[in-house]
Amino acid sequence: MAPKMRSATILTAAGVLAMVVVCAGAGAQSSSPPSTGTASPRPASLPPLVQTCPMHPDIVEDKPGSCPLCRMALVPVRLESVWSCPLHAAVTRSAKGACPICGRELVQMTMALTWTCKGRPDIDVIEPARCPDGSAMIAKRTLRPHGNHNPQHGGQFFMAPDNTHHLEGTLPSTRLFRVYLYDDYARPLTAARLNAVRGRVEIGGRSIPLTKSAAGSYLDARLDGVPLPARMTAKLQIKADAPEYRFDFAFPAVTTDPNPPAVPRAAAVPVAPKPAPKLNTTSTPLTTGDTSIDPALIQVPIPATVPEILAQLRTRDRQVRELIDRGNLAAVFVPAFQARDLAIALESRLDMLASGRDATAAAIMRLVRAAWTLDASGDVGNRAEAGEAYAVFHQAATVIDAAFAAGR
Repeated sequence: MAPKMRSATILTAAGVLAMVVVCAGAGAQSSSPPSTGTASPRPASLPPLVQTCPMHPDIVEDKPGSCPLCRMALVPVRLESVWSCPLHAAVTRSAKGACPICGRELVQMTMALTWTCKGRPDIDVIEPARCPDGSAMIAKRTLRPHGNHNPQHGGQFFMAPDNTHHLEGTLPSTRLFRVYLYDDYARPLTAARLNAVRGRVEIGGRSIPLTKSAAGSYLDARLDGVPLPARMTAKLQIKADAPEYRFDFAFPAVTTDPNPPAVPRAAAVPVAPKPAPKLNTTSTPLTTGDTSIDPALIQVPIPATVPEILAQLRTRDRQVRELIDRGNLAAVFVPAFQARDLAIALESRLDMLASGRDATAAAIMRLVRAAWTLDASGDVGNRAEAGEAYAVFHQAATVIDAAFAAGR
């Protein structure tokens, strides 16, 4: 899955997205390097400078401001989408391929791009310049926490509510449910840490324990042959002192692992990466000839006229509901954020209304907040919370639609 960009505007040029964690050292990146008075050659193409929250890196805006969640001042960062090895983060490429170390396919992930100098780890800046010794700076790419939300085994990938751990649920067969657990950098938990995890899967009124596999790298639950499509709920206590977390899964079919056990490089066969819904950040017309792409997952430009905006808002409202109904919670953020941007576009047109401006402005605010809640509940795979957020979202969208339709 490519990184997810969340912003009040669709920043398709960045091609990145970030998740919710502490972004260490963000303040250091905004400092200026020692200057020798000689400019370093600037790369021909740089990722755009965007603004992110030090405490909530999923907040990415195109201009300075404050975090809508914690009100902290946003800080500048350059985010780059690269292809890297899930096990060897030092391997980065500009295109897909296989890891030269272990043979696994490379996946897209978000990294912060900064510049440093040889032998000077204290220099870490977001603008390339000359080093104190006059040499050109060296590009440095650092994986951001939650910068990799790619399913590594063909399953559904969620973030735990503790904002640190991640979980991937797979259905290798109709008789087996499997769970992989990762840290905030999407690295598999060690066998020792996996030993502390307690969990079960609930399906069809039954509760089946999740047990550690012989390989020690995942948890399994043996099923009685579930019919497809299959819905199930995993409940896990990741640490002894942590609460039990709920994750809702919906499998239209059995899953296929695109990353079989690593083989020597000579025998490695590159596998085409399987993109997840959050990959799509391109501005494309809502109607497309490619019927394999769900229209709900295509971001489109904001229309110029109010009737067109309202039509898109109704479409996005319906798409959010349909994704929740299908259990595709991880993709809900796409139409929810598109509806958020549509509502914000209507905010500047409130003067068109003859009456009800305050009520409509309040509805726009409710929709924006509900969009963020939908995103958060989708990230952690909580269907109940997503449903509650959608009720607020839908009510607000209905009020906005009625107000502007009557004002035309």
